[in-house]
Amino acid sequence: MRPEHSGEAAVTIDHPAWAASLPTPGRHDGLPGVSPGAVCRLDPTRDEVRHLLSGASALVPLVGRGALRVTGADRVDFVQGQVSHDVRGLASGGVREALLLDHRGRPQADLVMVRREHDLYLAVDDGRSATVRAALDAHVVFDQVVIEALDERLASFVLSGRDVLETLGQTLGVERLPVSPELVLQVPWRGADVMLHARPRGLEASLDVHLLSEHLPPLWSLLEAAGAVVVGERALAAARVAAGIAAAAAEGQEALPQESGLEPRVSYRKGCYLGQEIMARVEARGSLRRSLARLTLAGAPEPGTAPVVEGSDGRVVGRVGTVAPTLEGGWSALAVIRNEIGGDQALRTLGRDARLAARPA
Repeated sequence: MRPEHSGEAAVTIDHPAWAASLPTPGRHDGLPGVSPGAVCRLDPTRDEVRHLLSGASALVPLVGRGALRVTGADRVDFVQGQVSHDVRGLASGGVREALLLDHRGRPQADLVMVRREHDLYLAVDDGRSATVRAALDAHVVFDQVVIEALDERLASFVLSGRDVLETLGQTLGVERLPVSPELVLQVPWRGADVMLHARPRGLEASLDVHLLSEHLPPLWSLLEAAGAVVVGERALAAARVAAGIAAAAAEGQEALPQESGLEPRVSYRKGCYLGQEIMARVEARGSLRRSLARLTLAGAPEPGTAPVVEGSDGRVVGRVGTVAPTLEGGWSALAVIRNEIGGDQALRTLGRDARLAARPA
């Protein structure tokens, strides 16, 4: 059991299906890397981070995950002109991660795009579906598109661990689940489809699962009965930090995708979209002053301290996006810091001394 962070506060869950599926009141710890309104921790008696990082089966409720459905004859061309990655190149059933950028090229939201026969499904992380919806709505002029919010009609969660395929397959009554990060798999269950795909969330295998809200409580109960343990999003953040996987709402704040480890979600050949001119300049210039780094902290973060990273002279050299416990019982963080900073330099962030441990590739 890890000591409770003194900055914790109760989380009110408005989504009806999650309120029914999570009887234990959730907590948010106030630390960077998990969006406000998400559940960081559920069971104060369990070391949730250790459970997930050990590779055991874990269920992570994505309470803040939203979803949009885009239909209409112009849906593919319209979304193609709004996001950072290629939509036209997706085959039916294809999955691709992308970003919504602002005019400065700064990420505003992470998206997972699924192209289906009659629509585009956009899963939006970190409580930012309203931001994406507003941005898309603002650019509809004569386009034949309809943008529909599905936040309460659908629910999403992560199933993580060494045995995720066996656990979910047995629960859904499917002998084999041929999942991949490039294709979505739709499995019939109780008269509707459960949509799932592989998505890197850490060092262990993990699946993103999407389903109708009314089907969440029964499937959730079956997965728990199969041995999966429910953990909060701080454990998922710890997996991201250990694997060096960035998020737009965390490391992407006030940083370019190329600086914050989000460049794989950008296409340089897809044509015009908001922020594309900045992406082209970065590609042409070929050099950056900052990059993603993993830091080791000398202790637990102090509540209320700023996520800036300072050098020994007090100069700001970077910014922490996510901080989380480690499997060994320490604390680690993902940050965007200046490239001249080396592992031998003393740093300070979140009220603690820190060192650069690695720069994820």
